[in-house]
Amino acid sequence: MKQQTGKILRAGLAIGIFSLAASTLALGMVTPNTRTFTAGQQVKVQGVILSRDGNSIKLRIDDDSIGTVDLSDITKIQLKSGVIFRHTNKMDLGALVPGLHIEAQGKGNDKGDLIADRVSFDPNSMRASRQIDARVSPLEARTGSLEGRTGAIEGRTAGLEGRAGQLETRAGALEDQERQTQGLVGQVKTSADQANQGVNDVNHRVSDLDNYQVKDSATVYFEVNKDKLSADAEKDLAELAKKAQAEKGWVIEVAGYADSTGKLAFNQVLSERRANAVVRYLEQNGDIPIHRILPMAGMGITHEVADNKTREGRKMNRRVEVKILVNQGVVAGMAQPSGSASSKPPGEASR
Repeated sequence: MKQQTGKILRAGLAIGIFSLAASTLALGMVTPNTRTFTAGQQVKVQGVILSRDGNSIKLRIDDDSIGTVDLSDITKIQLKSGVIFRHTNKMDLGALVPGLHIEAQGKGNDKGDLIADRVSFDPNSMRASRQIDARVSPLEARTGSLEGRTGAIEGRTAGLEGRAGQLETRAGALEDQERQTQGLVGQVKTSADQANQGVNDVNHRVSDLDNYQVKDSATVYFEVNKDKLSADAEKDLAELAKKAQAEKGWVIEVAGYADSTGKLAFNQVLSERRANAVVRYLEQNGDIPIHRILPMAGMGITHEVADNKTREGRKMNRRVEVKILVNQGVVAGMAQPSGSASSKPPGEASR
C-alpha cells in the first residue's frame, strides 16, 4: 500500500512539474517576426525604434517585423526640416531614442543586419518620442523583473522534486501532503501565467509608442490678410485647452492655412503667422506648457477644404486647425484605453 501511494504521489507531482515547464516555456515564445537583410543589397526601411544598445538599433518596421540596424562612423544621422523637407540638419547618435520613427538606408551584411549609411527622421516624431522616452525605461525594468521571477519559478520546481522523496516516507499523511503539493503547483502555474501576461502587456505598450489618437479638435477662422484671433476663436481655444489638460500622454498639433488670394509667398508667411498666433494664445492664455505643443506648421494654400473660387469657400480656407493627440502607448500604462481606434503620428494627421 505504501509503495502504491508513493507512485500516485510521484505521478501527481510529475503532472504539476510538466504544467509549470509548459507555462515557463510560454514566456520565451513571445517573439515577433524577424526581418533579415540580404548581404550587399541596397535597402531603405521605415519604422519605430524599440531599443538601442550602443551602435545597434532594434527597429519595429512598418510591416510589423523586427530588424537590426547597425550604425558606423560614416553613418549620417539627419533631421528633416521645413514644411516640405527640402533640406536636412545633421544630428548625433543621442537623438535616436526609443519611440522615434526613422528612415534607415544602407546595405545588408552577412549576419542579416542593415548597415546604415543614412538615418533620417521627422522633427515632430523626435519631439513626441522624447516626451515618452521617460515612460520606456520603467517598462524595460519591469521586463527584467519578470525574467527574474521566471528563474525563481524554475528554482521552486527543483525544490518540488526534492520533496518527492520525503513525501514517500510519510504514507500516513499522504492525503494532506497531496493537497498541499497540488495547491503549491497551482500557485506556481498562476505566477507563471501572470508573468507571461506581463510580458505580453510590455510588448503591446512598446508597439503603441508611435500610435496616436485624435482626442478632440477645433478650427478657428481669420479675416482677409489678418492673423488676429477673433473673440469666438479665443473662446474655442480656451475650451480646447481645458479639455487637453484633462488627458494623459497628450500633445497639441497646430497647422495654419490661407486662401488663394494674393501671392503664394505672402500666403505662406500669413499661414505661419496665423498658426503662431494660436500657439501664442494657448501658451499665454490657455496655460498649455511649451513642451506639450508640437512645432507649428504653416501650410500656405495647400489642403483647401472649400472652393477658393467662391467668397464662402475662401472664408473656410482662412483657418488654423488645432488637434489634441493622445499617445496610446503612454496611456496604456495609466488606464485601460477606452477604444482601439487610432490615428497617424503627429505631423501625419489627416486633413
